[in-house]
Amino acid sequence: MDGMDDGDSGAPLEVMDRLIAASGLPAPVSVQTIDSDGNGLDNRLMRAELTDGRMVVMRQSRVATTSPRRRVDFLRANGINTPKLFASDDAGAALWEYISGQTLADSVANGTADRTAWRRTGAALAELHAVTFPASLEGTIDADSLSLRTTDPVESLLDNLAASGPWVEKHRPRLRGALEHVRCFIADRATQIRTARPSVLHGDVNLLNIVVNEDEARLIDWDFPRVGQPLAELSALDEHAYLHGLDGLPSSFFEGYDRPVPRDLLLAYRIVGCIGWLASGDWEEWDRAPELPDAARSRLDKWHQRLLDWSIGIPEVITTLR
Repeated sequence: MDGMDDGDSGAPLEVMDRLIAASGLPAPVSVQTIDSDGNGLDNRLMRAELTDGRMVVMRQSRVATTSPRRRVDFLRANGINTPKLFASDDAGAALWEYISGQTLADSVANGTADRTAWRRTGAALAELHAVTFPASLEGTIDADSLSLRTTDPVESLLDNLAASGPWVEKHRPRLRGALEHVRCFIADRATQIRTARPSVLHGDVNLLNIVVNEDEARLIDWDFPRVGQPLAELSALDEHAYLHGLDGLPSSFFEGYDRPVPRDLLLAYRIVGCIGWLASGDWEEWDRAPELPDAARSRLDKWHQRLLDWSIGIPEVITTLR
């Protein structure tokens, strides 16, 4: 627990001071809130410059969460380049190494996400997905344990597709035939899907959780790492690239990833993920969250509409699923 007390984290500045003291780092000379644009859906974010010139960032969860220390130590011990964790408590606050640069989301928005940035992003995901597990194991990497079980990835895809059925019947009944085509495609490719090795996944991969600079691309915000199918994570990132205004992941990303990615299976995973997200309770939950920053709410509304728009075109894109 890094020398911190349990209980309410307290006011952000007080928490920042406690975490810095517990870490043995020098005192801060300036502190700045950095989530005013609504990027922190689940956390308050503050950045501090220390007397030795280093920068750190504090993430303070809006709900109490266990210290991520053991989870981060496990990931880093297995070659996963998470930001360094300096101190944390069991009330949801953690002090991290600050990764300089801008988020990939900002880079896309301001037009600076060039081929090099995307290649580095692909390489960062490839490095993560290189940490593999035996076939059929999936589950969560919790704060102090691995909760893994044998899972048939084909059954998971088909079950997720079936679970979206009520939403489809209510909101997109014209997709019934297209989704049946997707179901048959998944069943036909079952052997290929089952032979794919699961790996460590970031668990919340999106353009806001990737920082790019002149030297590298880094994944940040490791709250939900898990073991699962790399294609599931790649399809989620492909979807988020679309949500930020692109057609999907550019070819330069796959150049950096430099591992075989069957594009038809990637599309099947994306269709299942898109319909599953639309059918989930996330959107109603966010609508009922009064504490959600206006900027975040606006972004989520745009994402929801883009997902709905993309779903309409599923009958056209499935022509590549043979």
